[in-house]
Amino acid sequence: MSRLAWLVVLLFAASARAQLPERRFALVVGGNVGAAGHARLRFAEADASRFADTLKELGGFQGEDVRVLHQPTRARLLVEARALEQRIAEAASRSSRRSLLLLYWSGHATEKGLELGSETFTFAELKKLLGASRAHVRLAFVDACKSGGLVSPKGAKAVPGGFALDVTSDESPDGTAILASSGPGENALESAELRGSFFTHHLTAGLRGAADADSDSRITLQEAYRYAYAKTVSHTAEVSGVAQRPTYALDLKGKGEIVLAELRHADARLVFAPGTRADRRWLVVRDEGLGEVLELREDPVKPQRLALRAGSYRLIRTTADDVWTGAFALTRGEERTATTVTLTPRPFAERGTKGGEAIGRELELFASVGLNTPLLRGMGLAPALLLGGDVTMGTSQTLRIRARYQAGRGQDAGLPYALRSMGGDVAWLWRLPVRGLEAGGRLGADAVRQSVASTSEGTTLRGRAGVVLSHSLSLGGRFSWVSEAEAQLASFRLNGRGVLRPAFEAVTGLGFRL
Repeated sequence: MSRLAWLVVLLFAASARAQLPERRFALVVGGNVGAAGHARLRFAEADASRFADTLKELGGFQGEDVRVLHQPTRARLLVEARALEQRIAEAASRSSRRSLLLLYWSGHATEKGLELGSETFTFAELKKLLGASRAHVRLAFVDACKSGGLVSPKGAKAVPGGFALDVTSDESPDGTAILASSGPGENALESAELRGSFFTHHLTAGLRGAADADSDSRITLQEAYRYAYAKTVSHTAEVSGVAQRPTYALDLKGKGEIVLAELRHADARLVFAPGTRADRRWLVVRDEGLGEVLELREDPVKPQRLALRAGSYRLIRTTADDVWTGAFALTRGEERTATTVTLTPRPFAERGTKGGEAIGRELELFASVGLNTPLLRGMGLAPALLLGGDVTMGTSQTLRIRARYQAGRGQDAGLPYALRSMGGDVAWLWRLPVRGLEAGGRLGADAVRQSVASTSEGTTLRGRAGVVLSHSLSLGGRFSWVSEAEAQLASFRLNGRGVLRPAFEAVTGLGFRL
């Protein structure tokens, strides 16, 4: 054989050692609600959606082979897992090409298993599901508190390198890898600033290019784990004072590297030049879709590239001394350098934790209109204009503050009269198991001015107390649609005496998260 022929064979063999399997399948699950007594998570479902998007954009996963479930029941999870396995079996019957199955979970867990609301999917069942699959390579990423219990105590490792250990072996040709976001008994954290969990955030950032240690535009399983491990440990220690240490269990038969992402498939790229400031970091915030955030620390030696979708973004640069931010857009096929984005100073960003109380506070402003049932005889529905804001209080409660203007007209004994009021109120809301739904109580007060037949009758004070049911629907990015229903009691003076009247108010409007 000629030297040229040998060279072609060697190059082909080298490239085959780290190639994408021909067919890839994924079951991606996120659940914000766990068992009774566990705080509602804020970002588990969004983490699942963002991770699935990354797989489809960069990982060689076709849309029809990726199933995304939000807060499924145990029965629904099993149905979807069987349906996906059927697709794998059908693909195997039609072709001898390799296949890969990836399971991702973000949500609550205990030492025994994953929490699906009040139901449990045990770690043993998850490992059995992986082991029974006909896929050549089977991967599981589990982002949950105490998820280290998924890997055996003998095989579990919490170190950034050395993918060379044995777990319980099976007869599958290539094997299984399980990556957990925390060690046995450890909590997993999420961040209000990053709008997601620390582990999934750094795993996703790694897949989008931050983990490309050898600058070959391919992110392997080993690169992704090492990056996610190191960043999760350092970031959680910085924020909470306690490091969260991902673990893994691996039983792959030495078939070469598993490539999880190909950066060449990206719409566009944002390039970060080498930097010498160890405390400087960058946040890339997408203004569309789920509003995902990617965090990157400067590398002192080589440039770093993030593979992004075309669209509108904000770039935030932080150091120990200041925070700068600016808006920019990426078009399809564009590669842009971060230093070309115009930045202006702004206040420091906030941070929070997963499954517990927030370290920082997240603020959302809204403007809305409402209708109130009549408080007086002969009066029609009274429209109201409301401006206010929500302040998150931990992961399960919201403080809502509003200013309101309301006007109403009616007739009494043939005389026209009008009421106009200016005031405000405060509500304390608790998040319910249904996504976006909150309930709580409200107290408010208004200055009410009454006129009869165009003659002013003076101003009086009205007090209000009510029970509120609120729903927030995400519109993508930082926008949401907020709706409320409130049953209330109003106390005021009428004809010189105090009265207590029931009322009902419905409010709807647009919210904007800062």
